[in-house]
Amino acid sequence: MHLWPFLIPVAFFAAAFTFGAVAIWFIAKRTKVSQTETQYGPAVHVETPLATFDVHPEGKLDPRLARIPVYPGAMPQNSVGAEAVSEVHIGSRVLQEISASYWTPDDEHEVWDFYRQQLPDWPRNLDEAQGKELIRSQSDCVLLVRVTPRHERTVIDTCIKPAGYPNVR
Repeated sequence: MHLWPFLIPVAFFAAAFTFGAVAIWFIAKRTKVSQTETQYGPAVHVETPLATFDVHPEGKLDPRLARIPVYPGAMPQNSVGAEAVSEVHIGSRVLQEISASYWTPDDEHEVWDFYRQQLPDWPRNLDEAQGKELIRSQSDCVLLVRVTPRHERTVIDTCIKPAGYPNVR
């Protein structure tokens, strides 16, 4: 009985595993993370060999987010900053997301009904993996309202996502 036919897939697996482990080690060793404190909260910068990632709070809402109604009595998640800006730089391409988050002790269904009434022409995202979402596509971005139950609270995220955000229905 010959063992070599069995050893070929094992050798391929060992080579792929070794290559993956070395690649992860290479990226991890060259990743730099820094955090600075701003007047609106912490800002984080992550630099890897493949991309950079920045998150920083802003004091004022983007005008596009300011037009989205806020659920009555909802409190901001960040009591100092109005919104968070996330940017991923991959080569010359920049992907940016701007978001503002709120919370309320009210029931998720009440909050969802409020947004369905306030934004009746916004389509619903049928993929509810992250929560119930209403989405409005614009020429340069996608506006989003997400309602999610979390630890006896209802969290409301309003976001500006890059154009082409998936699952618009």
